Amino acid sequence: MAGQVLRIELEGTTTSFRYPHFLVGRQPSFPMPPPATVYGHSASALGEFPDRATLRFAYSFTAAGKGDDLENTHLVEAASGRLDRAMGFTKNLEGNINPLLREVLLFPRMVLYLDAPGWLEQLERAFREPCYPVVLGRSQDLAAYRTVQVVDLEAAASGYLEGTLLPWTWRLRTPVGVMATMPRFIDPTDRRRVEWAPYVVLERRVAVREGATQGTSAMRPDPGEIFSIDPLSPEENGLRRIVVWHRFDGAHDGP
Repeated sequence: MAGQVLRIELEGTTTSFRYPHFLVGRQPSFPMPPPATVYGHSASALGEFPDRATLRFAYSFTAAGKGDDLENTHLVEAASGRLDRAMGFTKNLEGNINPLLREVLLFPRMVLYLDAPGWLEQLERAFREPCYPVVLGRSQDLAAYRTVQVVDLEAAASGYLEGTLLPWTWRLRTPVGVMATMPRFIDPTDRRRVEWAPYVVLERRVAVREGATQGTSAMRPDPGEIFSIDPLSPEENGLRRIVVWHRFDGAHDGP
């Protein structure tokens, strides 16, 4: 349950996590990073695609606000291939500029936890000296790491949940949260092969402790349930953040 993991604090100015099935009109954003985004972010730091079976993740994500940004997309299609006499060369492609609104999350902050048994030191070096520029979301959403460190998680029977993804199996025990189907993994060799999975998106803080009155701000743990706790997280009424684990390969995970 408890053990050594890599803890990364990230901050940025803007980010946006697009819904892949929206092609025209206003482009909404997921309220927090899909698992496939976290996998790609880790691969960017490493400079290679990690074995998804040996890596699991958890995070706490917040944003100060959100708004719409006007941006242009370039819709390109094959042209006739005829000579464009005005331009003086053969026209192979043609396209149009299409302005649209994209939802943007402002001043994102994320505490990312990575568990990589057997190669945690390699992962730590990669995040201290990332192979590619640090971005979260779109390629223009530059970000920076505030801290990168190996920490020992603690075990406790109580804590709080906030700004995180919960397993779909938690949907009946969680008093608040929104269901979202997110890309869990995108095959790097064929980006059309996407694995989807349902999650519970929990943005507000919920205390988890024995004897709590089940409601919108508290929930009770199962009998004998023990959680992984981040000892560096802010303390709230004697409670600290619960780390809820997820995998990229579809295996069940949790606290």
